[in-house]
Amino acid sequence: MKKHLKVLSVPFAAMLVLAGCGEDKDEVKNPPVQENENQAESNSQTGTDNNEKLPFTFKDFQLEVDYQGNENDYEAEYDATGAQTEASIDDEANKHEVHGDEAMKELTPMLEKLTFTKDSTDEEVVQEVTKVFNLKDGYEELDLEVVFDDGTKKEYKVNNK
Repeated sequence: MKKHLKVLSVPFAAMLVLAGCGEDKDEVKNPPVQENENQAESNSQTGTDNNEKLPFTFKDFQLEVDYQGNENDYEAEYDATGAQTEASIDDEANKHEVHGDEAMKELTPMLEKLTFTKDSTDEEVVQEVTKVFNLKDGYEELDLEVVFDDGTKKEYKVNNK
């Protein structure tokens, strides 16, 4: 009997540990929603309309900019590809780090200004992103990964090393 109890207690304990890990600190509790009828899709598996509207023309935006020296890098992330929306900003040069709703509040006006599409040239995308995010010149590397609302994934890289 004790052996069965031990065997059952291990998975139960593991489940409690995983449940107790808490929320992801990047999770956005109140993601922005923009009414855009062009972004409504039909779910072909269920035949129902998906009324969830994306606030931007992309589902995932991950920007990493590396500057010379330590503690100078900049990262901004927005991810609405899963069941939850996540956002974060890590601006090492200005010692500014925010996550979740606070990051989303800061990112939303910038992300709304972005007008590039999957058909834009790499140069156009990089130029627009550096302007909108007010990135300093002289970066060594810029890496941007975007998943557009239609599922197209594009990566933009600039290496100035």
